[in-house]
Amino acid sequence: MKWLQKIPVAVLILTVCVIGVNIYVNRGLPTAKIVIKGTRIPVELAVTGKEKERGLSGRKELKPGTGLLFLYDHKEVFPFWMKEMQFPLDFVWIDGNMVIDLTENVPVPDGNNLHIIHPRSAVDKILELNVGDIQSIGIQVGDKVTFVDR
Repeated sequence: MKWLQKIPVAVLILTVCVIGVNIYVNRGLPTAKIVIKGTRIPVELAVTGKEKERGLSGRKELKPGTGLLFLYDHKEVFPFWMKEMQFPLDFVWIDGNMVIDLTENVPVPDGNNLHIIHPRSAVDKILELNVGDIQSIGIQVGDKVTFVDR
C-alpha cells in the first residue's frame, strides 16, 4: 500500500517534466504578426544567435498558418540548413519590407545530405513557413511585408 501513496508524487514529477519539455521545445520566443498579400501570419521571432542557430530544429511541426521570422541587424546572403528538421519548409527571403527571393519545398535531411540554401542576394530577414504556404498565400518576389505587431 505504500506505493499508492507515491502515485501523487510521481504524477507531479511527470507533470513538471512534461511542462519543462514543452517550454524547452517552444522556447518562449517573442512573437509578432506580419502581413503578406493580405494574409496575417503570426510569427515567432528568432533574434539572438542561439535562437537563430536552433531555428525549428528538433520540433515536430510548425503550427499551420504560422512562421518563424529570423531578424538580422545587417544584410547578408545568409546560408540556411535543415539540420535536425523533421518537416519540409518554404523560405521567404526579405530585404527591408520586400520579398526578394523564394525557396519552396526544402526537404528534411536525407542521411548525411544537409540541404543548405541561401537567397540570390543579401537580406535582413528570413521567414520560414510550412511547405506549400508560399503557394497557398500566393507570395511572389516583389510583395510587400508589413509588420503589424512587433
